Amino acid sequence: MLRTSIAQGPAPTVYLAGEMDLDCADTLREAVNAAALGAETVTLDFGGVEFIDSSGTGIFVRLALDLKSQGTPVVARNLSPAVRGVFDMLRVRELVGDEVFPD
Repeated sequence: MLRTSIAQGPAPTVYLAGEMDLDCADTLREAVNAAALGAETVTLDFGGVEFIDSSGTGIFVRLALDLKSQGTPVVARNLSPAVRGVFDMLRVRELVGDEVFPD
């Protein structure tokens, strides 16, 4: 189960914790869309993500591309080695762009 919390502001951060899989789609979409309203950029902090699979990755990619097309950049930070490994394997950087991963 994915848990989210949002630090509001002109560049809000959505803190993610738990598991990112198919079951988290609605939770993640709602949190990111709420944070993105009027935002200059949205940061997703993966520091608390314990597990991610291809479904969770696909949801992230879709959200990042949707927000990018609407003019709201997304930044992903604090990727654990496990999350980074899945993202690398699925070539997420190529799909969403290098600018999403500043570190």
